[in-house]
Amino acid sequence: MSVNNSLYLGPINKFGNDKQKEEFIPPYTTGEKVGCFGLSEPGNGSDAGAASTMAIKKGSNWILNGTKSWITNAHEAKASVVFATTDKVKKHKGISAFLVRREYPGFSLGKKEDKLGIRGSSTSNLIFEDCSIPEENLLGEPGMGFKIAMMTLDAGRIGIASQALGIAQASLEVAIEYANKRIAFGAPISKLQSIQNKIADMALRVESARLLTWRAAVLKDEHKPFTKEAAMAKLAASEAATFNSHQCIQVLGGMGYVSDMPAERHYRDARITEIYEGTSEIQKLVIAGNIFKEYSS
Repeated sequence: MSVNNSLYLGPINKFGNDKQKEEFIPPYTTGEKVGCFGLSEPGNGSDAGAASTMAIKKGSNWILNGTKSWITNAHEAKASVVFATTDKVKKHKGISAFLVRREYPGFSLGKKEDKLGIRGSSTSNLIFEDCSIPEENLLGEPGMGFKIAMMTLDAGRIGIASQALGIAQASLEVAIEYANKRIAFGAPISKLQSIQNKIADMALRVESARLLTWRAAVLKDEHKPFTKEAAMAKLAASEAATFNSHQCIQVLGGMGYVSDMPAERHYRDARITEIYEGTSEIQKLVIAGNIFKEYSS
């Protein structure tokens, strides 16, 4: 739902005109339909400014050609926010955003990827082969696509941070419950210092990530700059999710490795949070770039 709420609805709500909001928002706020966000491409995952998908104006339509990859909700989505180059000369300033319905001719889907985690939603390619889109489906102005994408990702990172925080918290709770019940050497393993150290480390990461996520959300609600804070929240929460889900399995031992317990699913689901919506390495670039910008101003 983070993809639908932050990445699909977010840019339409912020940059769409009244007609677009009327057509592309209401059914997607009730759960009746879900949307997706078409930015990543084969070979251009972290380089959002290198869109090879092209959109050419032909009469009263835009004709799209290209492929978007690793798209969450691809097979469930009824509409997509898609980014394509409309002016190669301008590079990233020549990227525009479009609203694309699933039923448009020339729009097809790739196979569902068989993934390590988040198996409850599909991940697939969006394929455009002379896909004809009405000119009124241009989101914002021509050339605004990169700006729209970056602003959308800022908000989306708060959503991913929240998702990761939930995994980190759940992993902590599973570990605590098991440690209190599991008896070894005549006492609950929660009495062992090695287990207590793990629980303390896990709790520290949860609370640190929670505060960073709240901070980013508050800044967004107050309409203040939050790019750096969203990246910090996403980085801290995703690393907390990966760390905690790993430590939870260590606490559970063999029980953490089987599907009878939720620990193995948390472990699988956590891994993607360090990759999508910008890898951990990209988050560090965003954070450092904003820090240097602040100090030079």
